[in-house]
Amino acid sequence: MQLPTLDKFPRGVLGAIDIQRAFIVSRVIIAAERLQLFRKLHGKRMSAAAIGRALKIHEPYREPFLNSLVSLGLLHKSGDTYRNTCFADKYFITERSIFWTRQYSRECAEAYDTLTVLEQALTSGRSCASIKGLKKPGYVEAMRRDRRRAEDFTQMLFHFHHDDADALAKHLHLSQHRALLDAGGGSGVMSIALARANPHLRACLLDIAPVCRIAAGNIRRAGLSRRINTLSGDLEDKLPTGYDVILFCDIGAVSEQLLQNAYNSLPPGGLIVAVDRYLSDDGTKPLDRLVGSFAGSAVQLATRSDMVARLRSCGFQAVKARKVWRDLWCVTGRKPSSRASHKNNGRFYGITLVATRYR
Repeated sequence: MQLPTLDKFPRGVLGAIDIQRAFIVSRVIIAAERLQLFRKLHGKRMSAAAIGRALKIHEPYREPFLNSLVSLGLLHKSGDTYRNTCFADKYFITERSIFWTRQYSRECAEAYDTLTVLEQALTSGRSCASIKGLKKPGYVEAMRRDRRRAEDFTQMLFHFHHDDADALAKHLHLSQHRALLDAGGGSGVMSIALARANPHLRACLLDIAPVCRIAAGNIRRAGLSRRINTLSGDLEDKLPTGYDVILFCDIGAVSEQLLQNAYNSLPPGGLIVAVDRYLSDDGTKPLDRLVGSFAGSAVQLATRSDMVARLRSCGFQAVKARKVWRDLWCVTGRKPSSRASHKNNGRFYGITLVATRYR
């Protein structure tokens, strides 16, 4: 599934959006998503009155709201009835899970409110959240407190990362490895894809208890419970041993301390794999990672060169950074063997470089 970037929208939608009205238009779309309008209209027509009753939209706002979505090319109108356009069905239904609807749209709405004080944040050095007086728990703490939020966030990422996981499984060579630790593995989507691509591989997903429970369900539905298990724990603690591959995926800039913990846990010749949408070396891409930091994203930013340097500083050798696909990058390194010679004889343990594809 692709990120919701503007270049994927029909020209009719883009034609209605300019800098002046972009905020209002995007907020209308998010409101429709949060009210689950497109899901309610999936495969059927409804009158404005029926939509109003179903979604509890008051009469004065009802038709202007629905007609705005018609103008944007997201709804068709015939008389007094409305239905989804093909684009709306594809974009909001086919390519999005219900977890995406609940979690991502909630995050968008929170970001709109937070960013109203962006200028103050830029000129004061304080975060938008602190200026607004918001005291939100971090993602991990929020998921510990709220089982529903843990499910929404984890399963949103499960659907979101399917394509990333398949791409990684095709390009990460694990034929010489037997046991994978998926540290901070979340939904299990990466472990599942790698286990399917490597029938000899067993894996363990390490994450907090609420996430492990959700991941276990995904693993069971994938038919891989005998080869993938879950382990409740904290990444800040000492990592378990017995694994010759340690994977950190989609957790942002992996700290040197965490990389050092991984180095200490790996056997000689073990492989470290860090996968994320790291910043370009000049720091200008990807755009959504950059602007996400203003809205309070918990993901720490690092360039690909930063990650390569961190792996080397922890003692890893044969460190490589390779694009998997689109803007997903993989940085790999190998713990030196116990033998006198640590040369890898030109062999690269990790990613095979393939034709670059962009979003």
